[in-house]
Order: sequence, then structure tokens, then C-alpha cells
Amino acid sequence: MKIILVNTKHFPGGGDSTYTFNLARLLREKGHEVAHFAMQDPKNIPDVNSDLFVSYIDFKELNRRKNLSSGLKTLGRAIYSREARRNFGHLLDRIQPDIVHLQGIHAHITPSVIFETKSRGLPVVWTLHDYKLICPNTHFLIDGSGKICESCGRWSFWPAIVKRCKKNSLLASSMAVLETYIHRLIGVWNRVDFFLSPSAFLKDKLVRRGLPASRIEHLPLFLPDELFLDERGDEGYLLFMGRLDPIKGIYPLLKAAHLATKTRLVLAGRAEGSVADQLTGLLPPNAQYVGMKQGVELRRLLSRARAVVLPSLWYENQPFSLTEAFAAAKPAIVSDLGGMTELVTKSQGGILVPPGDVDALAKAMDWMSLHPDDAREMGQKAQKYALCVHSANVHYRKLMEIYQLSIKGK
Repeated sequence: MKIILVNTKHFPGGGDSTYTFNLARLLREKGHEVAHFAMQDPKNIPDVNSDLFVSYIDFKELNRRKNLSSGLKTLGRAIYSREARRNFGHLLDRIQPDIVHLQGIHAHITPSVIFETKSRGLPVVWTLHDYKLICPNTHFLIDGSGKICESCGRWSFWPAIVKRCKKNSLLASSMAVLETYIHRLIGVWNRVDFFLSPSAFLKDKLVRRGLPASRIEHLPLFLPDELFLDERGDEGYLLFMGRLDPIKGIYPLLKAAHLATKTRLVLAGRAEGSVADQLTGLLPPNAQYVGMKQGVELRRLLSRARAVVLPSLWYENQPFSLTEAFAAAKPAIVSDLGGMTELVTKSQGGILVPPGDVDALAKAMDWMSLHPDDAREMGQKAQKYALCVHSANVHYRKLMEIYQLSIKGK
């Protein structure tokens, strides 16, 4: 089978990129031909079809200008990219695929590629990594406040303007709302054969906002076989791995670490902006920041941890940091939110705490630190669950069923 994978980033960075590269490798191992379509970027991994990638655009720079001209340029590119459709058409001619599998395409690539694909009578499936289809600000958050917001409904997206959800900006919020309305009006939803939802939580949100359940398949993300670790090391520390960002709950975590005097905390990830500026002053004596870690270094840190802590303040869909912990037989302490809740509940592989509750988080951290045997048992349950639900072969079999259904129904 010939498959084109479409994702804005063609370099490691975020869950959508991780999944795209993992999936490309898996499909090739199973004998399929895989091609990529992405945005041109200096950080990109070299690709034989990069001559057709859509041109680079820096939305952060445009948004910094915050004027009508930059806003219109942003909107024009974000809603429907003629360049992306034209270039993608050339790639379709070059590859002659059986199916197109979308990942993160909003803003930079845009759903224009869907229209080109369907004009050729080809099937389209779309793995959703966030809530952009039903939330103008993508994450059900009001930027700046960190508060979850579900004021928008099936067609009523205007509350995002009133609340200035996106970047605390009237212009940015208005543009995001207009983008959402236009994509709904031109029928983007109707041109996708199947939406693939990593979490049951995301599927429920989509159905409640009008997307037919019959066209949404719950397909959990997978982990490569090498991430399922046999090591049973335990040096007693709890590990936070991921972006050190306010929405990841980094501030409640550091406050909890001050209270959790029986806990050793290690933080691994990229710290940026205000967090980077404040981090040194916020770290308690029992916490250590080790910087950005990837690959072998990160796996080594994980294999020696007692548990992972992920106190996010937003509706995480299906974070790789949590499934990676499970694959390594490590339990997790997570916020009782979004897709994290179902992972911990179904696996019995961790502890749920109310989001932002510093006292509850500190108690859970100290309990995990003081009960190594219980932590080990939770970790074993978590790994067993991950093997059943998140292994590559399980994912591949289900994905092939969806591909075949899409091809038959095109």
C-alpha cells in the first residue's frame, strides 16, 4: 500500500511529529511505501519530496506585529493555502497513493490538501492530536489565565472573541474564530472518511459537538517496541519529563515539591519564557533540573525513576510521556483531566489528583516515594495495559482495518 503522511513539522518536536515518524517507520517495516508532506523548515529531516513541501511561515512573528495587515496575512494562510493544495497535488501525481493520512495540518498546511485529495477520489483519514476542530484556541484554554473553557458550542464560537482566548488578543481570537467558522461552512468535516481519536475523551468531545460517531474511530497511539523496557531500576526519585510550561502544571508541581519533603524530584525538559527565568528561584532543595533530555538519556532517567509526575492543567489527549512511563513499567501521578484519567483508571497504573491541588499532589508524591512495593505493582499493571493497548502490532492491525474500510468506501 502507498500512504502519504501529512504533518506540518518534519522534525522531532511534539506528539504529532513523534507519532508521524513512528508510524512511518512501522508502516515501512510492514512493507508499505510511505511519503511525507510537510512545511519547509531549517530544522527538517531531509526528505526526497521536500521540494514540494509548502513554504515556511512564522506565525509567531506575524502575531507579534498585531496589526490588520499581519492579521489578514495570517488568516489567508491559515484558512486555505492554495500553495499547499497545488504542491500536494503534484505529490499525489508523483506518488499515486492509496490513502492520505493527516496529522497536524491546521494553519501551516491547512485543510486545503483534503479538498485536493478528495478531488482525486482518494480516501482521507485524520489522526487528531488536539481539539482544534471544535475549539478555536485548540486546547480548551484561555491563554494567560490557564483556565479551562468550554463556552463554545457546536456552532457558537463567538465566546472565544469575548474572552480573548487566543493570546489574550482580540485580533488573534477573532481570526481563530473566523477560521473555525469557515472550515465548518466549507465542509471540511464532511470530506474526511475517518477521524482517529487517540482518547475516548476526545471522541466524546467531538460527538457532543456534532461530529458523527460512526466516522470517529478510537485508536490509541502506539509506542515502538524498544520503549517497552525490561529494567526494574528504582533509585527512588519521581520524574517530570516534558515541556516546562504553565499548562503542564509546572508551578503547582514545584509548590508541591516544597511540601513533599519525603520526595526527590527530577525535572527533564525544555524550560522557556517566564518559567526559564524563574526556575532557579522556584526549585526546592529536593528537586533537580537536568535540562532537555531525549533518546537514550531520557530512557535511562525513566528506567531509574520510581514514578512519573504529570500534573497538567489542560485536557491532555494522550500524552506520550504517560504512555512511555507505562511501557517502562513506571506508575504515574497525574491530574484527573482529559485522556489522562482514562489511562490511569483503565490501567490501575497510578494516582489521580485534582488539577492544581498542591496539597493533594504533595501527598501523592510523598506516598509514592514511601511505598516502593506498591509503586512497583502499579508499574507492572501499567506496563501490562500498555502492551495490550499501545504496542505497535495492536495499533497496526486496527489501523489497517480502518485504511481498508476507507479505501472500500471512497
